[in-house]
Amino acid sequence: MAAPVRHLVLDNEAVSALLVTARQHARRAQVLEAVMAANGRTVVPAAVRCEALWDRTQQASAAANLHVKDDDPLDASAANRNVQLRKVVPVASLVDASVVVSAERLIGGDVVEILTSDPGDIAALAGHAAVTVDVHTL
Repeated sequence: MAAPVRHLVLDNEAVSALLVTARQHARRAQVLEAVMAANGRTVVPAAVRCEALWDRTQQASAAANLHVKDDDPLDASAANRNVQLRKVVPVASLVDASVVVSAERLIGGDVVEILTSDPGDIAALAGHAAVTVDVHTL
């Protein structure tokens, strides 16, 4: 029997930890473990990259760029879906909603995991998502 396909979406704190250059960093190690366990796609919403100040063109981003290659754009359809989710969970931020929208866009997997330091808002948004997600706290 084939292993389930596991996709991963990283939230701001996970990206911030991934950008740390110190080899001995507990949160960075946790993020790398999750990235390695994902056998599907690992994505970062564009809004998360902006909040975490991840500029892929900078030399300091080289290691993070190797581990996570896919960005999920904040295009018109994503913007509309963000608005819909934020209307049902008004306390949620654009970044949190973007994480859930990115999870919805990952088609063809058995599991979509979200790695976040904000499990409350993410779980509230995920309750209205068109996909089942596993929320993991960083």
